[in-house]
Amino acid sequence: MFTHHFRGIAARAGAVTLLSLGLVAGMAGAPAMAQTQTARSHSGHSHTGQTTLAYTVMGDSYSAGSGAGGETGPCRQSTAGYANDVAALTGAALTNIACSGNTITDVTQTQVPQLSPATKLVTITAGGNDVAWTTAVGTCLSPASTAAACKTAVANSIHLMKKVPRNATTMLKAIKAKAPHARILYLGYPRLFEPENMAAPTFTPTQVNGVKLLNGAADLLNGVIAVTALSNRVAFVPVAYRFAGHAIPSAQPWLNYPPPFQIGEFPFHPNATGYLDGYTASLQPFLRW
Repeated sequence: MFTHHFRGIAARAGAVTLLSLGLVAGMAGAPAMAQTQTARSHSGHSHTGQTTLAYTVMGDSYSAGSGAGGETGPCRQSTAGYANDVAALTGAALTNIACSGNTITDVTQTQVPQLSPATKLVTITAGGNDVAWTTAVGTCLSPASTAAACKTAVANSIHLMKKVPRNATTMLKAIKAKAPHARILYLGYPRLFEPENMAAPTFTPTQVNGVKLLNGAADLLNGVIAVTALSNRVAFVPVAYRFAGHAIPSAQPWLNYPPPFQIGEFPFHPNATGYLDGYTASLQPFLRW
């Protein structure tokens, strides 16, 4: 009954797909450290023009660029994340105040006060740390886990999604109040798994069924974020379609694998290719004024 009900909810949420799993890297609530730069084009020359676009990146580790390599500071920001790619494409002056582990409420309370009123473009990922996603993924992937334990963990994540619309609405209103002339782009998250590639003996049938539930929950969270964004007259940018075929496991992964697949500090976060070909590519159609 649970599976049937869950699939029905996920299907109604649409094909928009989401979420990261460890958007946490252990820094929940850490104050964001702003990374500021003037973007350069891919040719290495500064963009010129009458005005320089003031661009601020906000949110969790997916906007901080965690997982792309070379992470620095308490917020684990990387210059190989999508923020710097977008800045290079637009010639924008980038300020990145995104912080690994931040929840939606953290963004409202600690990042919005840092937002410049002159900002003209904001991109943000937020919501993955609000729904106990790390617990759900860890439970469903554990070789010792049971189907019942996985379903319970996913059900808890779905239950927590009920708070996302109200908290995200508060966050978006705060951003608009602080930077009233900014265009806001709210990004989704990728699906993490390619269950059709998860064959025995590496994966058990329970794990394979579990990641199917997780992918469905990711779809649902993306749907919740999308509806909330649009209800607040903010554009939602789906990214899951770009990651299809590049999730875990795949021949050309755009996500960092956890052990035993691939050792890395930021499991289930995009690598540099995932940020460029996944997130930046998804944003490009939304960057045309």
